Amino acid sequence: MNVRRSMLVTGATGVVGWELVQQARAAGWDVVGCSARGSDTSTAWRMGKEPPPAGLDRQWQVIVHAAARPRWNLPQDEAVSGNLAPVAALAPLVGRGTHVIHISTAYSIGLRGDTRSDSLHDYRNTYEWSKAAAEREARERYSASIVRPPLILGRRSDGVVRRRSGLYSLLQASVTGALPVLVGEPDAGFEAVTTCDVAKCVLAIADGGPAARPVVLGRAEHAAPAGEIWDLAFASLNEWRVERGAGELEAPTFITPDQWNRFYFPFARPHLSDLQLHTIDLLSEFIPYLSRVDPIGVNWYVDPIEAALPAIVRSWAERLPGLAMRSPQPWTVKEQV
Repeated sequence: MNVRRSMLVTGATGVVGWELVQQARAAGWDVVGCSARGSDTSTAWRMGKEPPPAGLDRQWQVIVHAAARPRWNLPQDEAVSGNLAPVAALAPLVGRGTHVIHISTAYSIGLRGDTRSDSLHDYRNTYEWSKAAAEREARERYSASIVRPPLILGRRSDGVVRRRSGLYSLLQASVTGALPVLVGEPDAGFEAVTTCDVAKCVLAIADGGPAARPVVLGRAEHAAPAGEIWDLAFASLNEWRVERGAGELEAPTFITPDQWNRFYFPFARPHLSDLQLHTIDLLSEFIPYLSRVDPIGVNWYVDPIEAALPAIVRSWAERLPGLAMRSPQPWTVKEQV
């Protein structure tokens, strides 16, 4: 008799966890998911704030820790409670034979190029800092396999994703006029993977056993330029709009950080609205990630994101009915999650 292998997925209603649960079940795993609020298909568990629910107290062959607070600008205490404390909370569920797989980020290496430092000054933001600390905790406590994806977008087949941030936030701010220009290096490689890329990688590690070193997903030197990705995303959006009789929108100009600091912002600031200034401030966190010239240290190569981008953009647009208006307004394209 074949015994189904057991897997616990934390953050099961999130971007990675939601896709992973589906793929793991299709692959024959006995999967249980949990998340902070729970759902029809996952157990509620506020990790780090309460002990594991009784229903999760069993022997697990694999625990995939995908729960996280993926916001770059959280206060330090919130970044700790959202990204570090949940790692220690797994301890009662990790048995002698449990393989822990920890989902981190390709940018946990911060400014130094490694995760050893505990100083916030060695990272671009509290997200990188807390994810580096979470990696150290996961390795020390559980000898965990570490998986580091870059920016994560919807799956390749239909673009569906549980939650939207990153490129989606830039697109949404752009179509409403809240983001007048996009700041970054147009020639910098744009590292992005899909939810199914990450799930496929995790399942391969679950099948193959612990990874000796962090697994970094991406394209490295083969990543498409950020300017090319931006043009493709807007072309896909405009194609969707034209099909609905709404006409094309003009994409914000892609300018370099030097152009922004020396010319554009000093002269344009008096003419920008409060909404634009607020949006620019919020989205300025993207600039380092759109300006990275040196490739990340990829050792798990994925297919080009360009082929999946039209489906990804269309799936996003379908959830925003106001986007089919001739002149979208900020209040008509609020995210519908």
